[in-house]
Amino acid sequence: MHRKGFTLIELIVVIAIIAILAAIIAPNAFKAVEKAKISGAIEDFRSIKTGAMSFYSDAGTWPLTCATPALCAGSGGGFVSAPVPAVTGWDGPYLEKWPAASKWGGQYTWGNVAAGMQFNAAVPPGGTGERWVTITQVPSTAAVKIDAQMDGTIAAGNGDVRYPAGSPVSVQIVVSRDGPVS
Repeated sequence: MHRKGFTLIELIVVIAIIAILAAIIAPNAFKAVEKAKISGAIEDFRSIKTGAMSFYSDAGTWPLTCATPALCAGSGGGFVSAPVPAVTGWDGPYLEKWPAASKWGGQYTWGNVAAGMQFNAAVPPGGTGERWVTITQVPSTAAVKIDAQMDGTIAAGNGDVRYPAGSPVSVQIVVSRDGPVS
């Protein structure tokens, strides 16, 4: 007599094997997703940095601060369309489009100490001129990894990558500075 189907023991063994494999694979999959977000954020930063450097090369001045993605994508920053007021030598666009959102749902903005913004509270106004990209809503664990990859060390308040304690945080990454590291 031939039996059809599986016995209860066989089903339990198969389910247990699948559960063990899932327990091994799932954490690695989540790590890969987080690594991809960090790499994507760094690549977005590098694109913005390249655009800013090209703007400076053409115009002899840096893009003005654009504190919202809409300003950065529009004429406020000069990355995607001609800045208002017009800048002599502008030969953009320097980015095809401004990143709509960070990998964690926050936003990218551009800061310029020469435009009245300040990168580091320890540097008094009129101090070292710096330009930077801010990425908001970054989990603190990702901020530490971005810091380690870009600075080579983890120092939240020093170097080219800076962020406050807590989570989520706004990560600021220096594009250019006029003087020594502050």
